[in-house]
Amino acid sequence: MMSSMKSVVIGFVLGCLLPLQACGTTYRAESIEAWVVDAETAQPIEGLVVTANWELEEGTVGGNRPAGQIMVMETVTDNKGRFYFSAWGPKSTPLTFPVPLTSEPHLVNRDPHLLFFKSGYKWLGLENSFSADYNKSSLRKSDWNGKIIKMARFVGDGKEYAWNLTQLSNSMGYAFRAENCEWKQTPRILALLFSEADALHGRGVYIGSIRDAMSLPKQEKCGSALEFFKDYRK
Repeated sequence: MMSSMKSVVIGFVLGCLLPLQACGTTYRAESIEAWVVDAETAQPIEGLVVTANWELEEGTVGGNRPAGQIMVMETVTDNKGRFYFSAWGPKSTPLTFPVPLTSEPHLVNRDPHLLFFKSGYKWLGLENSFSADYNKSSLRKSDWNGKIIKMARFVGDGKEYAWNLTQLSNSMGYAFRAENCEWKQTPRILALLFSEADALHGRGVYIGSIRDAMSLPKQEKCGSALEFFKDYRK
């Protein structure tokens, strides 16, 4: 009986390794369409940057930690405040080795995590409600699809705005620890973040950690971040 069990386990592992990603989870996502309005006037907000990242996690419920992004997208609202992300997939998660069956990279409730930002507004982050059966479906949907999303104008002084930008920077953490040049997939929100930080610096409020593109990971395959962001900061 023990010998038979060992054969099953060995067969499973070999099956996963040939090909390498055969046992990775395969995901796909539905499209997302929603509208962003001013919380006070209910008027649509045009030119607001929206990002969506489907963040993989590893570990077990209650002990999960980020394990990279399976997909990252960015767009800008139109004159009706509308934004749209197209459907994607199927796309497989990477397989880790050795294979820890309880910590294979998987999506939880940041599937996706949405970030909204425009100068003069308090940034907003939205994700899906946590569900106990988060890992049972390969098709991922956003709770915010078809909704009207309200953005509040920022109220406060320069130091409070600096704190607001720092929180946004923390929420963009995957870009600052990017392994596959993810910051190139969200150029508008990062360029705006850098520009706003520069403006505060000009007023004597310094935010060193997010002041410019030098904060991004330096990787030869990504090229120069300073050169890349020039076109987005004009």
